[in-house]
Amino acid sequence: MRLLSKISFVVLMMFVSMSSMAQSVRLEDKDTEGIRPFVSVQGGATRSFIEDGVDRKWAPMGAISLGAYFTPAIGARIQADGWGWKQFNNVVGYDYKNRFFGGNADLLLNLSNFVNPNYNKFLNVVLLGGFGLQYATTKYSGDVPLGKDKNERLSPNLRFGGQLDLQFVHNLSLLLEGGGQMVLDNYGRSCTSGKVWPYAMAGLAFKFGKKKAKVAPVSTPVVQETLEDQSAYTAPAKPVVAEKKPVVRKAPAKMTENVFFGLRETELSEAQKAVVERVAQWAQENPAAQIVLTGYADKGTGTAPINQTYSEKRVDTVKAALVKLGVAESRISSSAKGDTAQPFAENDQNRVVIVIGEEK
Repeated sequence: MRLLSKISFVVLMMFVSMSSMAQSVRLEDKDTEGIRPFVSVQGGATRSFIEDGVDRKWAPMGAISLGAYFTPAIGARIQADGWGWKQFNNVVGYDYKNRFFGGNADLLLNLSNFVNPNYNKFLNVVLLGGFGLQYATTKYSGDVPLGKDKNERLSPNLRFGGQLDLQFVHNLSLLLEGGGQMVLDNYGRSCTSGKVWPYAMAGLAFKFGKKKAKVAPVSTPVVQETLEDQSAYTAPAKPVVAEKKPVVRKAPAKMTENVFFGLRETELSEAQKAVVERVAQWAQENPAAQIVLTGYADKGTGTAPINQTYSEKRVDTVKAALVKLGVAESRISSSAKGDTAQPFAENDQNRVVIVIGEEK
């Protein structure tokens, strides 16, 4: 038992070290809000002990759990599990089948999220512990003493252990779990009470929560340059008067474009590069015009400081692209409003840089 405790401690320290190295999570991926329910299915084996502490070796085990994380670091689950074995007793001359069915309530502590909480971490080291009830049934066959054909008992038990939660894709994790269960009853001498039965299981967990929204680029009509209709003046035949040239007055050129960005993105997609190229073309056709860039971030995700950073980076990206396409930097002014203003009713459309061009 001391050796098992030492091994468990070393493995736990390795998991914590791996977790620290793996948590190079970008700020834009951070998600700490809400309750995250989950359901998991696991299978594995447990090592049980029968009367007088005889080792039953490993027996198959299965479990299904329902639970939730109330914060990134603290959660709970209710688990139903079962296992069993068959054995022949050479001394008394009969064999028996033991079946165990349990229900446990466990507290879950995600060590990886106590310092830097985030639901989106890939590697999570979880401690668990709880209590529950076990129902055991023993069926005898062969040369069985009179009245000893079946034995059924209900007993409390304690559980402790750990989990390695590997979140490979959004909302889906691989669970590797190990620990021990302390049986508090000998079930009519069919097993040893007070003994810790180790177990190991692997399975999958599906977590319910926020999904990453996809942004559909929305195009905005371009305000085209207009000319005031003019009528040509025709001079009378006699007397001859100097011909007057028609006067064409051009309205001040104006242009508005929206450059949209995806969730946690500050680089231009191929579709949005075309929008920036259209702005640069308009600027070359209207050399007297000035261009104003205003960056925004959606209020539905992230925090105010992070969203301010995003809006600044997006404005800088658009400005750099325009300068690269030949627009003089002196013609461009920019500002970033973060999530303090939301120009569009739909949340996802507010990850945007609004471009306004106008002749002064």
